[in-house]
Amino acid sequence: MEQVSIWDLHWRWLVGRDAAKDPRFVSECAELYSQEYGVWGLHGPVPGGPVQISAQRFRELVDDETVGIACAYAGEELVGYCVAAWIESAEKGRLAWVSQLVVRSTYRCARVATTLLYSTWQFSNCYAWGLVTASPFAVRALETATRRPCRASLIVRDGAQILPQVAEHVRYLPPSLVIEDGRPQPRVNTEFYVNHDGIPAMRKRAARGERPWDLGELREGEEWFACTFRSQLPYALGDRRLAELLDSADGIWIQAYEGMTLDDRHRWHSHTEREVEEVLDLVAVDRRARILDVGCGDGRHVEALTVRGHEVVGTDISRRLLERARVRCATSGAFQLMDARKELPDGPFDLAICLYDVIGSSVTPDDDRLILRNIARALGPGGYLVASVMNAVSTLAQLAPEHHLTTIKDFIVALEKLEPSSTMADTGAVFDPELIIHFEGVFYRKEQFPGDEGHLPAELVVRDRRFTPAELKELFATAGFDVEEVRAVQTGHWSRSPTLEPTDVRAKELLVVARLPDA
Repeated sequence: MEQVSIWDLHWRWLVGRDAAKDPRFVSECAELYSQEYGVWGLHGPVPGGPVQISAQRFRELVDDETVGIACAYAGEELVGYCVAAWIESAEKGRLAWVSQLVVRSTYRCARVATTLLYSTWQFSNCYAWGLVTASPFAVRALETATRRPCRASLIVRDGAQILPQVAEHVRYLPPSLVIEDGRPQPRVNTEFYVNHDGIPAMRKRAARGERPWDLGELREGEEWFACTFRSQLPYALGDRRLAELLDSADGIWIQAYEGMTLDDRHRWHSHTEREVEEVLDLVAVDRRARILDVGCGDGRHVEALTVRGHEVVGTDISRRLLERARVRCATSGAFQLMDARKELPDGPFDLAICLYDVIGSSVTPDDDRLILRNIARALGPGGYLVASVMNAVSTLAQLAPEHHLTTIKDFIVALEKLEPSSTMADTGAVFDPELIIHFEGVFYRKEQFPGDEGHLPAELVVRDRRFTPAELKELFATAGFDVEEVRAVQTGHWSRSPTLEPTDVRAKELLVVARLPDA
């Protein structure tokens, strides 16, 4: 059989209450569970027979306001799902709990389970993460995702307080831990008599190296009550894990932009008409100019420019954002899926716009140079480029000394402590100095995004490059542009008079007006 790749799959996040109302989805999940979960042990209702669940039982399990379901699809086929509960406590905050995980056997070596589990356990501001399971591998996945070990003593002490709270939402759980020889154990008696024959071998494999098994053995009908806690000191962020976080910049910033709400109430959208008028005031182009929008997103500027009579082509690297753009501009504008670092539409264009931090989103300086050179090729002689980027001068002036890192050790510690937020998803105002750290010319944030039809919930380390006026002039000059102006601006007020100084806290961005030489 051909090796299955995780990149061939697509993902969905469903609210449990909504999913419970979809008979087809409920039946798909119940069928997958009944085919793949395992077989009953000697004390099960049908010894040696498949463990099954009815559609009605599954519906009851997910019909809860705290529950979400992460799903993996190969085409139209459901190949894995994870039922999770995010339970809020007024005293402690959020608890992230996985109550069911099923993956089709042919996809178990494609990191499907890991991806589904991480969608629940990756949120760093939870006070605890956990699951009930008879699988040692699931326990190890919890430890890997949260970078904390499952310690029996902590689970008995602190998990016992969590269990009644979880049991309110995960209805098959008993309200207390197993008591053995008068002492509580990190197990619960769920009376789930699944076959345990493979567990000893799984435990042996899971306890390799420096990761001893601390949760003891299971009796039939029991499952491990596995938890990790934010109060635990996490494993050191090693070179490999750090590289995974930082070297996946493309997928991270594309997913981050796709995860933004970007409806008409979003802060970025409220200034579209004014921004288009100000751009056209800055450059000398005809009333029916040919305009290229690089990084057009959902097409809001394309729409506004087309209404004014211009011929506009929008490009973006995100297929999902272009789908939104085509809906927005159903009768106007043309859109092409393109990576501006590699190619852009054939010109000549009279004007190119590249707004809202396309330049700087990838922290590799060569990427910005490639974008600008491709824009220059698409423009005709004397063609204009108007671009906006984030202002490093203003950001750096606001950062506390402990947010300026100079060594890799201090950077890793600061990244661990950095508080996540949903700022990017909610408002796009990613300038709060308390939520940013700076290391080797790059700015870092932790951004959280809710799940939806196209993405699982995610906490992402988002990084970007911000610029000084001098850096911008040099960057644009290397692509052959004459820079006419670099202006420190406030969103929605690009034509403010008098102009802002780059150090002004209101000057979150720099606006560049550049032009190619005449032929």
